[in-house]
Amino acid sequence: MQYSQEIQRVVTTALSELKQQHQTGKLANTPITNTHFLARWVTKSIKTQAFDGCVKHDLIRWQKLSRSKGAGSELIVTFERIAKLYQHFIPAAGGPKPIKDSDIEAFMDHMEEKGWEVVNEFELTEKTQIFADQPNSFVLCAKQCDDCFDGELLHKPMSFYVRGNHAAFITEATEQGFLLHKQTDYKSIVKYHGEYLIYPNNIGPKLAEIPMNY
Repeated sequence: MQYSQEIQRVVTTALSELKQQHQTGKLANTPITNTHFLARWVTKSIKTQAFDGCVKHDLIRWQKLSRSKGAGSELIVTFERIAKLYQHFIPAAGGPKPIKDSDIEAFMDHMEEKGWEVVNEFELTEKTQIFADQPNSFVLCAKQCDDCFDGELLHKPMSFYVRGNHAAFITEATEQGFLLHKQTDYKSIVKYHGEYLIYPNNIGPKLAEIPMNY
């Protein structure tokens, strides 16, 4: 089962059933009642194994979040943001858009224009420290820039190493056509840099980072 399809099925099913409860008058449309409904819906989905195991960790995380934060967990907002992100990048009709080497080149140029220091001339095979003049830096492995592509198309996961304003980077990357999948906040092979992976066709095995503007 492809994760990107199943996570869409989870959130769209949940939101659809919630909407149906509102329309039939069985549930008031308030933050507390919506969260309570979705928390019960998530727990039931886990118990009945309604969805593929690839989304199990997401369901369990949401279950724990709703138990600890109640209405503050904002499950409905989370589900809506996930639905919007994946419907844009991996629509049910038409399929995903391939990632090309020219897309990476264009993104590097874009981040430089945004004032980021972009580094891609080193082969990253061991712990490396990059000395950057800018507070925000974006590093790629020179070897990956060749090996991750089959012709012009990305065919292997590729690492983006990031230091500085991660939220801004996620927003810029998403707007430029990349779904980022976080591996670590800062303890990567590049010292002081976090690591994100992009996957061929943006189809990754876990939930992608959702930018603040979604």
